Amino acid sequence: MSKTVALAAPVPRAQTASSRSLRADRLFYLLAACAVLIVSVVGFRSFYLLGKGFGGNPLTQQIVPLIHVHAFAMSSWVILFLVQSILIVAGKRQLHMVLGPVGAVLAAAIVVLGTAMATLSAHFNPRAYEMFGGPKFFLIEMLTEILLFGVLVGIAIAYRRRAEIHRPLMLLATVVILSGALARCPYIADLAATPPLYAYAPVLIFGAALFLLQWGMTRLANRWYAVGFAGVALIFLLSIPLGRSALWNQMVGAFIP
Repeated sequence: MSKTVALAAPVPRAQTASSRSLRADRLFYLLAACAVLIVSVVGFRSFYLLGKGFGGNPLTQQIVPLIHVHAFAMSSWVILFLVQSILIVAGKRQLHMVLGPVGAVLAAAIVVLGTAMATLSAHFNPRAYEMFGGPKFFLIEMLTEILLFGVLVGIAIAYRRRAEIHRPLMLLATVVILSGALARCPYIADLAATPPLYAYAPVLIFGAALFLLQWGMTRLANRWYAVGFAGVALIFLLSIPLGRSALWNQMVGAFIP
């Protein structure tokens, strides 16, 4: 009686390399989510521990409830981003998709709350933003970031079944709204107050660092992140002359001193 010896077919090198790259890519998003959480906690430590604003100053009294609701929404977004990254690494893709609508609702809330808080904060507490180029310029920076966040999340949701687009744009959207946390981190506050980029500079540096980290881990340059990042940088740069223009100052001059 003859015996048949079944030999396992060798796995092609390209397939093995692709599998390693996919694991590294998923691990990268988990590390990026952890970095976002650390930046948020370190940056807003005075708020979380002492209920204080930038530089340990009191919160803008006229909008304290709005600030707390906004902070809750932002914190929830950062935590959800981490949870979603963990679920993908753990292979829980179905649960990841179930939680997707929660992220969409949170994103919409952040756009509305962020717009209201930036506008009212510049109105009621203009002196707090002199170091960032003045309240009018501060406002256009914040509104630009909020608009970009909403657009990037919207595109990411539209391409939620294409991970190669969905994941980098979700990460980029999260990076875009980190200016407040980054500006409060040690050694970064001075950079965030340096013209002409002000709060944009830490965001661009942090975003570029994540791009390089992913490239190093996966040996692949993420083209969707790169395209999105280039678009964000361009819009940031275009908003600077707009924020200094007579038109913008006239538009917001009646509401912001």
